[in-house]
Amino acid sequence: MTFATCDSAGGLILYINIKWCNPGHVTVKETICTPDIELLAVGLRPYYLPREFSHAIVVVVYIPPSANAARACDVIHSTVARLQTDHPGAFLTINGDFNHAKLPKTLTGFTQYVKCSTRENKILDMMYANVKEAYSSSALPPLGTSDHNLIRLVPTYKPVVRRQPVTTRTVQLWSGVVEERLQDCLQITNWDLFTEDFGEDVEGLADCITLYIRTCEESIVPTKKVRCFPNNKPWINKNIKALLNRKKRAFMAKDREGVKSVQKELKGELRRAKKGYKEKIEGKLEDNSTREVWDGLKGITGQKQAGLDEGGGQDRANELNLFFNRFDVPPPTHTPPAGRVSQ
Repeated sequence: MTFATCDSAGGLILYINIKWCNPGHVTVKETICTPDIELLAVGLRPYYLPREFSHAIVVVVYIPPSANAARACDVIHSTVARLQTDHPGAFLTINGDFNHAKLPKTLTGFTQYVKCSTRENKILDMMYANVKEAYSSSALPPLGTSDHNLIRLVPTYKPVVRRQPVTTRTVQLWSGVVEERLQDCLQITNWDLFTEDFGEDVEGLADCITLYIRTCEESIVPTKKVRCFPNNKPWINKNIKALLNRKKRAFMAKDREGVKSVQKELKGELRRAKKGYKEKIEGKLEDNSTREVWDGLKGITGQKQAGLDEGGGQDRANELNLFFNRFDVPPPTHTPPAGRVSQ
């Protein structure tokens, strides 16, 4: 990611390298200006982004030295929480001049990547991201007459497709001919033989019939092995993959009109695939398949899979307790030093 931020009493500026992101793919999400904080949130769709992220959102903040740190952090928390709700698959960063404020106690799930001093021996400029192991930082000389050092952030993030292996699973190939063959097999079955063997044992009869139907299905319905990449969304199907390959071929052939045409088809196919997946999840909810609904929601929102979740502990529990009870604790009273009169 290539960008720079500037803050002053006059406002915030976000510089974006046009080689990284087209200016037409930049959208202002939020602007806030109060005595305690200046905030600018911008949505970006760069030329390249790992498939697990829908887009990037950069939140730039400036907290003046005289600001109330608690109120400033509350503004950041509410704004970022709203952005995460509206865009659950986005890569989100928060950076700027925080001065005396810190975020870990008010916003969980973010990692602070600036580890070197930004002014003298203090870290005033920080950069938070909602992804772990994303950057490494190093200090550079100040720009011009600025009293803050420049910070170089080198990406260290590894895409999911490189961190997790490709899995292979078997899928059934249903068609009208296959359904007719399965129906014929079930119609010529002598079901009286099952009732004669089990008599009044209803559970045994149900298990036997279920096993028989599954055996008929496995012997009639053809199967195919497919490769599942870890960064693929659950609604990605063969039609979308075919359109993506067409788009790549048109791009390599420098066919701009072909790329635009395929992109239009791709948008429509993605819209239909997401709608179909949504209806599938809603159908499971109507059938009271709670576990399958939850698995589908985790796929939609991009929640981490089992085994990849962040580990807990006493420090983590204390951090959460401090966050959720912060409004119940009275703010500390400030006593001016002796010999001074508070204004």
